[in-house]
Amino acid sequence: MKFVRKHKTASIIVMVFFTLFLTIAIAFGRYIKNILNNYILETKSFYFNSSILNINGKNYAITNWDGVNSYSLTIDLNNRKSEERYTKTDISYNILVSCPTTVVCTLNKTAGVIHPEDETDSYIITVTPQQNFHEGDTVVVQTSVTSVSPYQKTLSATYTIGVEKSDFSYDIVDSVNAKFLTMNFTNAISFYQVETAFAGHAVGEHISLDEYNELSTNDRNNCFSAIVTVQYDPHDLFVDMTNELFIKRLSGNGYYAEETIGGFAYVKKFTFKVPASSSSSIIFYKDDVTENYTYPIVNNTSAIQVSVNLAN
Repeated sequence: MKFVRKHKTASIIVMVFFTLFLTIAIAFGRYIKNILNNYILETKSFYFNSSILNINGKNYAITNWDGVNSYSLTIDLNNRKSEERYTKTDISYNILVSCPTTVVCTLNKTAGVIHPEDETDSYIITVTPQQNFHEGDTVVVQTSVTSVSPYQKTLSATYTIGVEKSDFSYDIVDSVNAKFLTMNFTNAISFYQVETAFAGHAVGEHISLDEYNELSTNDRNNCFSAIVTVQYDPHDLFVDMTNELFIKRLSGNGYYAEETIGGFAYVKKFTFKVPASSSSSIIFYKDDVTENYTYPIVNNTSAIQVSVNLAN
């Protein structure tokens, strides 16, 4: 004790170092244990994986929530290591989610089964605000999935969801082995702007939602709230040509482009209008179903480039 009192500063440094070393050693030991357990399971041809969750937990930071509407997280699961290595029996699993009292987290299901012939499954977490949020606020949502048959294995992830008051946002929902992805657009602008003068309305003039709804179709075409252009690699993605946004796409002025591949023309760029105070979606089919284009959760950059001109 006399030594500790005499060398107080040095003793504190040693204790801090020892505590940090112990913490790191425990965490690293748990990490190695999980890897070894997973290796043992794979020797038994048991594969229970996800592009979002993993055995040691993944951390995600999301900053595109408006703090007003519900936010959805789609989690994918699969039963394979590769095309040749997959689990040939049903995998039953249970789902857990936890979040702070400032939001309510609901699941579209609390358990599921991955059948060998299906190869994949998924579940959705819906985060609903229970108070007023401001820009910069965050909530932490944790989720885990544990297989219960034929073997036990736990996958998990933690999401830190931040509030960003944005007039326009988009995301991509996808999963491994999904045949298509869904791109969602949200336009928070609550009015329209005159792009081409008509019937006494000058260029740049604002048109309210009520006024806009009373306009004829031709006059509406002279206004916009959000003009969005998407561009992508047609070797990888193919737009759903039956989608309303694509059907009503704009023409001329560099709004549309194609690329010829194998003697066929494929769309690689198009422009459309997103209505005021609304959300819209477009489906893109994938050339490689093993890819996961989820944005911004899985990928830091979007496979589909987006540019937008907003009414102001």
